Amino acid sequence: MERKYKILIAVGLGLFACLVFWVVSTTPDSPPPLQKFEPPSSMTYETNTITEEKNGVKLFELSSGKMIVDAATQNAEFENIQAKLYQEDGSFVELTAKHGNYDHQTGDIHVEGEVTVTDSEGAQLISGKLDWYGNEELLVATDKVKIFKDDIKAFGDRAEARNGLRHFNLKGNAHILKGVKDNSGGNLQ
Repeated sequence: MERKYKILIAVGLGLFACLVFWVVSTTPDSPPPLQKFEPPSSMTYETNTITEEKNGVKLFELSSGKMIVDAATQNAEFENIQAKLYQEDGSFVELTAKHGNYDHQTGDIHVEGEVTVTDSEGAQLISGKLDWYGNEELLVATDKVKIFKDDIKAFGDRAEARNGLRHFNLKGNAHILKGVKDNSGGNLQ
């Protein structure tokens, strides 16, 4: 009988070894670790329009061919800009430019490339670059500045304004012409 138990124990151990081998060999590999998803640091919008209203009154409308917004800082870059800014008195200012950027933290705006600003009274500013310093409420135009209003034409290297296009401080190679009927400005372009 002892031999019978030994055979049963040997067969049991053999079956147990087969079971262990089968479990180990058929256990699936552990899944690969999950890849960490990093959200994009910026978002790009094509042909986009942004408007802002306060108490039902439109403050501005900005259209751009392309806008890139940094998700973390909320800073933005724009291409082919067309903007209309509305004043409390009902007047407005229209702006066009090739490129620009907006600093969310300071509220500063920089635009460049064939910058044209026209107000609802017909005054016009043309320059290569224009900066709006939000904290100071200061508008600064540089790079071949031209200002046209009624029969007054002004040219200079830099123009600064604090009240829309109504009053400018012109600096650097400044020339002012009165009585000019078109926007050509003679040879001062």
